[in-house]
Amino acid sequence: MVELIEQCSECVSLLGDYLEGSLSRERTTALETHLSRCMPCITFVRTYKKTTVLARETLAAQMPRELVTSLQQFLKGAIPGFTCDSKKGDCGSSAQQPDSSSDTKKS
Repeated sequence: MVELIEQCSECVSLLGDYLEGSLSRERTTALETHLSRCMPCITFVRTYKKTTVLARETLAAQMPRELVTSLQQFLKGAIPGFTCDSKKGDCGSSAQQPDSSSDTKKS
């Protein structure tokens, strides 16, 4: 039986791990159940996801191209499985990321 999450503050504390896909199946189910019923938390998740996208876009727009290229090369050498599509700005681990099409999953 999945232990339900009753407090929104618990959802907030789990959100980072959830979006990274590192929560256990039970905690993911509990969080998704709470999110399916709690409009304030749904709104928070949407805002959180949009904020990270906007911050990434703003940072990328402000970084000189030479710095971006140098950083990408460093990360490719330092992090096994790191990939980067510089045209899309899509960088990270080659491990599968959670689906971004749902309101309750990572963007």
